[in-house]
Amino acid sequence: MAYEALYTRGRPKTLSQLIGQEHISNALAKAIAAGKLSHAYLLVGTRGTGKTSTARLLSKAMNCDKVHEAQLNGQPPDKKEIPCNKCDSCRNFDSSPDNVEFDAASNRSVEDVTRLLSTAYLAPLRARVKTFIIDEVHMLSFEAVNSILKLIEEPPPNVAFFLATTEINKVPMTIRSRCQVLNFRLIPQTTIAPYLLRLAGRLNVTLQEDAAKKIARLAEGSMRDALTYLDQCYSMADGEITLADVNETLGLISDESLDEIISAVRAKDRAAVGGAITRAFRSGLAANAIAESLITRLRDIEFDMLDRSDRDFSDFDRLIDALRKATGEMNGSGIPDIILEMTLMKLAAPVQNFSMPAQAAMPSENLDAGKKFFYDVVNFLGAEDLGLNKLLDQAVVRKFSGDVLTLAFKSSGVANLLDKIHRRQFEEAAAKVAGRAIKLSVVVDENLPSPALNKLFGTERSNLENAIKTFDATDAVKIRS
Repeated sequence: MAYEALYTRGRPKTLSQLIGQEHISNALAKAIAAGKLSHAYLLVGTRGTGKTSTARLLSKAMNCDKVHEAQLNGQPPDKKEIPCNKCDSCRNFDSSPDNVEFDAASNRSVEDVTRLLSTAYLAPLRARVKTFIIDEVHMLSFEAVNSILKLIEEPPPNVAFFLATTEINKVPMTIRSRCQVLNFRLIPQTTIAPYLLRLAGRLNVTLQEDAAKKIARLAEGSMRDALTYLDQCYSMADGEITLADVNETLGLISDESLDEIISAVRAKDRAAVGGAITRAFRSGLAANAIAESLITRLRDIEFDMLDRSDRDFSDFDRLIDALRKATGEMNGSGIPDIILEMTLMKLAAPVQNFSMPAQAAMPSENLDAGKKFFYDVVNFLGAEDLGLNKLLDQAVVRKFSGDVLTLAFKSSGVANLLDKIHRRQFEEAAAKVAGRAIKLSVVVDENLPSPALNKLFGTERSNLENAIKTFDATDAVKIRS
């Protein structure tokens, strides 16, 4: 007999086995007990969360002899017995002509749907209710959707529809409004991991807890994906599945390798970063996969820190932000490896001695207005006083508010010359340009960047600042000099 995949063997047999969707299984159990099942359900959720499995359970429960008998006797059936899986109807469900499953992704035309639903008006051959399970219903063409609409709006007796979709926004409102909508949630990792451990026990294989958690995290809320990953590891395991087995089988980078990279970056050791990332690439992993694994690992580290007194997240936040930006740049790039390497290298030795202009926090319109006024005064003064012109060439407009113009200088000597000797001359020229009295304020800022950068207006200044950021500290120093 051919090997049966775990995700098919692991499908729930009753509503009580529907993992992670208790809000749906409880509601459906009550509706079945009260005999209030609808004729049309729209099951919505991401892949592998149990939509098709639930549709099959409901379809089987509608025709289950034991459930029907319990409804007649007024005795609500237990969730563990919905459906019973023992009566003739349950045992023959998969081969029953009254249970029709349809894949709308590959049969989306109106002809396909019309042919499928041509028997809807005929009475069931053996079952109480004829059921139609249509998967990926959002893939149907406009005409095909309209052909279903009339059947759902005025259904024949003893017919039920189960429409499953991963993209409810593509399902017309005319369909949604005629169905009861069941919203399937992503299954938490804390639910998937224990289930995998129990399943491994039934398979007579030892699954380590950290390996189960790794698989649960990779599944991203999909039980089917988790079972597929476990199946892949199980087929290559020898009685035990460890975290190393999971990493090797699924082609993942180990936490030890990720921690080595993170530690090297935090230690500002470029050589260690280069060695660690080179070893990671030798494993055959793509740059995007390594970056995403690093982000996930940093997230786990931060959450572990929540339980400790040490809560300095600044380094980890900086790493996550840089890696997130790098992953965006890597998409569609021909050099993703280099982008990741250079990102990590810069994080290991970031620019330390470049400071943004102090006026960057000012409203741009005030700063630009001050610069324009300053240059108007310089033009008014002309080239008669070369000494004053040389002083003003080193000035940077810091602020212009009201009747006060603030100029900053990197050198205290230059600032004193303007303040003590040329203040009156400058203020007289400024008053003539402005048409009112203007006061001059002189400040000294030893960390002031080049006046060439500060004299640029908004867009040009921003572009140059962004360009400087791309260089390391040595290059930034060269630019400022």
